[in-house]
Amino acid sequence: MKYLSILLILMGAVACKNGGTRQQATTATAADSVLYSDIIRPVTDSIQQFPGNHQLHYRRALLLFNTNPALAQADFEKAATLMPANTDYWAGAGEAALIVNNYPKAEELFGKALATAPGYTYLEYRLATAMIENKQYKRADSVANVLAQTKDARDKAFYLKARMAEDQRDTITAIKQLTSAIHAAGATPEFEAVMELGDLLRARKAPAALNYYVQAWRLDTTNATPLYDAAQYQEELGNQAAALATYRQCIVADPGFEPAYLALGKIYSGQQQWKEAFTYYNLAAKSAPTDAWAYYYRAQCQEQLGNKTLAIEDYSKASSFKKDFTAAKEALKRLSR
Repeated sequence: MKYLSILLILMGAVACKNGGTRQQATTATAADSVLYSDIIRPVTDSIQQFPGNHQLHYRRALLLFNTNPALAQADFEKAATLMPANTDYWAGAGEAALIVNNYPKAEELFGKALATAPGYTYLEYRLATAMIENKQYKRADSVANVLAQTKDARDKAFYLKARMAEDQRDTITAIKQLTSAIHAAGATPEFEAVMELGDLLRARKAPAALNYYVQAWRLDTTNATPLYDAAQYQEELGNQAAALATYRQCIVADPGFEPAYLALGKIYSGQQQWKEAFTYYNLAAKSAPTDAWAYYYRAQCQEQLGNKTLAIEDYSKASSFKKDFTAAKEALKRLSR
């Protein structure tokens, strides 16, 4: 089956909501606009000619998913009704239902997908995920217990149990289950599971959190977020030298990662090393040219370095990007006297 590769496409969607007669009309108009956009229109035209072609509905669902999951769900379901034995169609509809927060519907759709592919562990995992979102913990736990007996989805069983424990504010059990999930997954644990365990341990001031942030980064070395979280925690632990090194490692992983530049700037400005601080705030402003804080902090450095005119320019930029930026406006008044 193709479903696992399809899941890589079905990411990052934004939910669409409607209600009431006037809003429904607006939504319908918006739907028409989407269905006749440049990319979607050729498939929509083909569907009008061949409305019973399940592959066309499926193709349009994939094109719609990332920006219009509600419309994608309708197409997935239409494809599934035209070809009920196709697992991917029901599964795609279930994923769309999860995105738009229709958890009972997601349960139903993943159940139909499983009816076409009994024992497909990934679908069982997604079904249990929908159950958890729908607060059906006993049913989800039953599915998790089944997955725990399998070889390929044992880690997901522990992850599901961790999710349920977190929902019930049982942090100790959540940590235990996430640790088991990561161990069961071997060399390929879920990124989110590793990050979540790091966060839970960090909240409990456990140094082991650092190990999990590093492990998460090794799963995706282009993602600077795990390193940034590690550096933040190193600062919290009072190990500033280690934090500096880790923030720099963030920049190597992702040269455009603005939070690392800001963090480095704050460390150096805290030490009143204004030239070094300016270097990093300047890089932050270049990485995120509409971030008011980058300009505000850079302006502070300019002011400390005696560059009044440049400081005024940066405070002005900060005020323009953040209209309610009181501190920047006060600094402008002070320098303009």
